[in-house]
Amino acid sequence: MDIYETPLPGIGVRYEFQADSGDHVGVVVRRDGKRDFALYDREDPDSCRGTVELSEADSAALVELLGGTSITSRLEGLRHQIEGLAIEWVTMPRHGGLTGRTIADGRIRTETSASIVAVIRGEDGNPGPGPDFLLEAGDTVLVMGSDAAVRKATAILVG
Repeated sequence: MDIYETPLPGIGVRYEFQADSGDHVGVVVRRDGKRDFALYDREDPDSCRGTVELSEADSAALVELLGGTSITSRLEGLRHQIEGLAIEWVTMPRHGGLTGRTIADGRIRTETSASIVAVIRGEDGNPGPGPDFLLEAGDTVLVMGSDAAVRKATAILVG
């Protein structure tokens, strides 16, 4: 089964697949932790037959009902394949750290070997921001690297 992933800047990520029954199913994983489950029309895949908004607790319950233990087992196996990789979402503080400064000012890649791979500002996503990107209070910065590198980068970002 192919699962298609579509980033939705400022919102989250949409995952879609076609079930064995022929139904087109989608799940939007929102940044606020909620999930939107959608069932698309078989005749018009751009038309949605209905959606259900699920809280984090609802999602967890549904995962268990659908066999979440096997999913958890698979994810644990994947984690071992990329041992040492850390991904962290860092919210920029009102003052201090790199707030009001550019990514280059922090020398994060040089000093820590971690990478800033995206910045979300309000509803806008900025993938692969350059060194001249000015960080603002409230920005959400996606940092990736080793555990130690991400910890050091986070300390630089937030001060």
